[in-house]
Parts: sequence; structure tokens; C-alpha cells
Amino acid sequence: MAQIKEQEEIAIQKQWRIREASDENYEELTIYPPVIASLLAQRGITTSDAAAVFFAPDYERDVHDPFLFDDMEKAVRRLITAIRAGERITIHGDYDVDGVSGSTVLYDTLTLFGGNVGVYLPHRETEGYGMHNTAIDELAAQGTKVIITVDCGIANTDETAHANTLGIDVIITDHHQFSEDPDRIPKAYAIIHPRVHADRYPFKHLAGVGSAFKLVQGMIQAEFDPEFATLRASLTDNEGNPIHWEAYQKWLLDLVCTATITDCMPLMGENRAFVKYGLLVLNKTRRTGLQWLLRTAGVEGKTVDTRTIGFTIGPRINAAGRMEHASIAFELMTSRTDGHASSLAQRLEEINTARQKLTERVYKEVFAMAQEEYDNGAKIIIAQGEEWPMGILGLVAGKIANAFSRPVILLTRSDKRHLVEGTSRSIEGFSIIDVLHATAPLLERYGGHKAAAGLAMKSTVSFEEFKIAAIEAGTKLLEKFDITPTLLLDASMQLPDIHWEFLEHLARFEPHGHGNAKPMFSVPEVRITGLQTMGINNKHLRMTVDKNGTSRKAIGFSMGKRSTEFNPGDLVDLACEIEENEWQGRREIQIRLIDIRKSTTL
Repeated sequence: MAQIKEQEEIAIQKQWRIREASDENYEELTIYPPVIASLLAQRGITTSDAAAVFFAPDYERDVHDPFLFDDMEKAVRRLITAIRAGERITIHGDYDVDGVSGSTVLYDTLTLFGGNVGVYLPHRETEGYGMHNTAIDELAAQGTKVIITVDCGIANTDETAHANTLGIDVIITDHHQFSEDPDRIPKAYAIIHPRVHADRYPFKHLAGVGSAFKLVQGMIQAEFDPEFATLRASLTDNEGNPIHWEAYQKWLLDLVCTATITDCMPLMGENRAFVKYGLLVLNKTRRTGLQWLLRTAGVEGKTVDTRTIGFTIGPRINAAGRMEHASIAFELMTSRTDGHASSLAQRLEEINTARQKLTERVYKEVFAMAQEEYDNGAKIIIAQGEEWPMGILGLVAGKIANAFSRPVILLTRSDKRHLVEGTSRSIEGFSIIDVLHATAPLLERYGGHKAAAGLAMKSTVSFEEFKIAAIEAGTKLLEKFDITPTLLLDASMQLPDIHWEFLEHLARFEPHGHGNAKPMFSVPEVRITGLQTMGINNKHLRMTVDKNGTSRKAIGFSMGKRSTEFNPGDLVDLACEIEENEWQGRREIQIRLIDIRKSTTL
């Protein structure tokens, strides 16, 4: 059995494997260096035309007509009617970045059109995910006539039916997994979902914010109602200038981009255009709340990229719903004054710091349990705790799945809802929701994606009963699945071939994210010519490596303890990313270490 290493590093010494080359013929890509052509083919891009589209996302070409959704016109007409009549419209969002962002873009737009709009975000601990009848009753009592769901709703068949009985029309904007039983598709007034009632819609991988944004586009582009078109043309911004609607929708892309990245949606097709243009907007965002979030986080003035979203912006917005209430993040995103925004941003910073400490504590507890499960040969890791907050379990489950290369289900007892509930995370290529399908008779509810899902056990079911069933189902489903702990690398590079021309080609793959991850390379048989640690408590590793007279700097973040494994003069193989580093106006090629080992044949 592989040895477990330091918790803050890779838990298992993973086998290195070079990703297999595509079987498809990609002769048209010979205009690119072989490694670049291989990276394109791995992403399903095998022609020069497809490569040109991929390398140059275009908003006009790649962002599709919202009215390709079958229910779009119906949804827009209903909202126009509600706005004219002054009917109460309530946006019911999820409590994560996707739900908060989608709720914000809808709220900003509908209020701009003069709508009577409210927002309802459930409490993660006391209510849980999705719509609930008690909340619908409350909204009905407040006079709500239309509910627009954001990043939820497609699994709320019964709740939608309940809203219908109260005279509330439900418009669902969502992207989550839905029942294959057509009778379990909610009888909503309209559904804006890339895979439900969307046969004509060409892109199937929108985030929840993407579906909400398409509804916004529908409102902006609708031409079937001349009176509404006249109203739209008459609206002005805060300075009294006519609104340029094409520019208006692009300014919303700061949040569309943020949620698409944070929700790990594939960065291909329409999402790639959203993120490319969204990053441009995000770097000059007019959103006061985002400006203060970046300032408080210490990244103001620095270039915002997908890494900034993943490690700085996303975690802080998510922290509100994980630790307290998502309304704090929503209020920040819709804040218009510096004083209010700065106060909320500081509060989010404090909440995020508390979240980090709590996550680390629970992670250590779960790690010890996972270690035992792994050592006993488990193919799927299942654990339960009594005081694990649901708000941070997803983060912990993701770290454990990555550390042990195993699907993970973590459960906790909720005294507030008197349920045993939890979350799950998977490994690449395996659908964790198939395990939940197999154990459905034991569950009160479940839902999510192939890679991540939530669940709640029936009150009559014990943890041991569920664990036995889930292990049996997971083990069977994993029989033909290779779960060997593996570090999958995209290609092998010789150190002298890592030069500026190659880096320029590599930069064209940005922006990176799920489905277009930053390429990882093996760089074999390089000689260590310099070795030292750096940072507080010598946390990081810095090296200089050489081959045939080509010398490059390499840095391994949180790898300082590994410095004792190597010495200057050693011949080593590197697993790494390749990037540009700029310091005090000086540009240099830098190797960002992922793993390192004494040289051996790959």
C-alpha cells in the first residue's frame, strides 16, 4: 500500500502517466509545434478551423441566440406582463457563487426595467438546497406571483406543483442533473435549462448563471412586444445617458465569468467566450462590491485571471453561504456605495478566514478516517461526523478525493433539520451520482452533478446501513475503472524546448478552467544546479535546473519539506506547469512544480 505523506502535500505518491495521444487524424494541426497540436487534439480540436475558433473566442460568433431555448419567449412574455402589472417577482437563488451571481444579474436587470423584485436565498444549514414549501408559502404570503429560480429548481417537482396551487408561476433557470422520468420534470411555467426543453440550443454546458444570463439576454433582445421595446429604449443609466444594451449585457459578464469558473463548468464553446470577455470586464469592473472585495483581499491592481477567481474571489463569495448567509454576498454584489461595500467586503474577509480555519480542522479529522479506509483497501471513502458543518463539507470532500484518488461521501448530523445529510465528490471520469442512484431507496433526497452531489438520508436509515450499500454500489461501479493514484500529464517536454516562442503558443490556451485545464508537463532528466527553501517556515521550494546549457528557475509552492530529498547535482524529473513570471519589470520563464522525483524512464 502506498505511503501517506504530509497532509499539506499530496497524500499519496502518485504514478506519473502521460496522457494518451488522440486516435484522430489531426494533420491540419501540423502548422503548430507537435506538443501544441497534441494539446489541441486532447481537447477534441483536430482541424485548423476549430483551432482558430478555440484560440480566438468571439462574443458575436460564440454566444448564442437566447430564443433558441424553447421556453424563452414564454418566460420573457410572462416577465413583461409582471413588470407592467407591478406583480411581485421573487428570484429564488442558490447560496453559492453560481446562485448569488445569477440572482444578481437578474435582479439588476429586472429592477432596471421597473420590476417589483425581491430575492430569496435559502439558509444552507436550516433549509438546505433548492426550493421548499415553507419558503414558497412565505413568498406567497408576501404577494409573489412569479418565482424565478437560479441554479436550482429542476429537481423541485413537488415544490413547483405546490407553487402552482398557490397561483405562483415558476420560471426555472438551472443547469443541474434532472430526472430521466418525464413525469418528474417540474410543471413550471417555463424552463431555461441547456438540456431540458432546449433541443435547439447548441451549447449544453452552461452554469446556473449562464442560464440566468440567457434570460437577461432574452429580456434585452425581445422584439415581439413594441411597447416593451419602447420602454427599454427610453431607459437611462445613473448619469441620465441612454443605455447601450449590448454594452450593458457585457458588463454583466464579470459575474457570469466568476460563477462559470467557480462552478467548474467546461471552458469550451459559449463558456469560453463568457470567460474571455468576462475577464476583460472583471479587470475593470464597475461593480462597487467586487472592487472592494478585491481591495480587501489584497489583489487590487493585480491582473485578475481564472486563478484569482478560483482562489480569491470565489472562496470569499462562497464563504457567506457556507458560514453565515449568502445574503451577505448578494448584498455586496449589489452594493452601490463605497462605505456599504467596504464594510461588507471586510465582513466577508473575516468570514472567509474563519472558514479556512474550520475547514482545516475538519479536514484533519476526515483525513485520519480516510487514511484508515484507504489502508483497508476501500475504493470509495465514506465517513460521518457529528459536528461537521455542511457549509464546508464540500471543500473537505474535494480535498480528500484529490488526496486519496477515491470518490468521497461525507455525512454530518444536522440538529437544525434533524437529518443526516452530506455531500460527495468524485474523481475524473467517474459519476458519483450513479452511486446515489443505486442507494436512492435509503435517501430522502439527492441531486447534483457527476462530479459533485448532495444527499440526505431517510430518518429510518442508519449510517452503517447506508455505508454498506454505498460501498457495495461504488465498488461494483468502479470494477472496470482504474483508480490507481495517478498524476496525469499532458505531454513530455525537453528543457531546451521551453522557450519564449513555445510560451507564446501556450498562452493562447487561456483562459484555463474545467475542460481546458492548464497543461501539465513532464520535463525529464534535468540537473539540479541550485536548491533552497523560501517563505515563512521555509514552506516553499525553489530550484534552478539545467540541461544541455539551458537553465530555468522552478518553484514548488508548499513543497519546502521535500528539499531534504534532493541535492545539487541530482538528476531529476519534473512534473510542472510552465508560465511567465514578472518581477519588478523583468520577465522570465518559470517552472511551477507539481511533483519531483529522481530521474527514471516515464
